[in-house]
Amino acid sequence: MRQIPRRLAAPALTALLALGWGCGSGAPPVDTTTAEATVKGTVKIRGKAATGGKVSFDPSNVKRKNESPRTAAIGSDGTYTIKTLAGSNQATFSGPAFLKDPILQDARTQFDAQPGDNTFDIELPVATSP
Repeated sequence: MRQIPRRLAAPALTALLALGWGCGSGAPPVDTTTAEATVKGTVKIRGKAATGGKVSFDPSNVKRKNESPRTAAIGSDGTYTIKTLAGSNQATFSGPAFLKDPILQDARTQFDAQPGDNTFDIELPVATSP
């Protein structure tokens, strides 16, 4: 069995990696479905139920450019129910409690809604990775 000279091994490996990197469109997969999802849950701020405000789920992406965010009221017990599109949704929040706290003003989280009924309990502020 013949061995490849070391001086050729590195360029050959680099070429193989470059070819592998070029496969595919480079864009991440995005949701295109129009299937609806119902999401129910509770919004908590530092362990206590939010007592009002609104939650919005935004299902738009490069393939669903014309979709607008869906908004639902957060009840006095912190619960909400919202209809959105299945797939990745960005959840954002508004209301007096969220405006008073600078950490919560730009709070957002992602949720991958499945067709049909879903449960998504939200704890704010959202933990960040180190």
